[in-house]
Amino acid sequence: MYQKDEDILTDIIFGEAILALLRGDAPVSNASLIQQLQQMAAVEKVPAKQRACQLAIAEVRNNRPAPPKPVMHRVRGRDNITHLFTSEGPPDGAKKH
Repeated sequence: MYQKDEDILTDIIFGEAILALLRGDAPVSNASLIQQLQQMAAVEKVPAKQRACQLAIAEVRNNRPAPPKPVMHRVRGRDNITHLFTSEGPPDGAKKH
């Protein structure tokens, strides 16, 4: 099942990080998990556990889902002008109207 002891330790570190997030009522997301693993790696004194934290961080970063592609809708108005609408919305800080 496991290739090495390092894989087992990495899975244990994952579990500890997720439990820490749940106990702290923090949201469980890729970003919060990476942040928790970085905090754990910073205070860890055992080199093998530090390495397991870094491997876990790399695994989370490599398994992030791709951002969704924007959906574009074309609507032709009465005056035969095509209007384009996307699912992205306005840029941050910009108003819709």
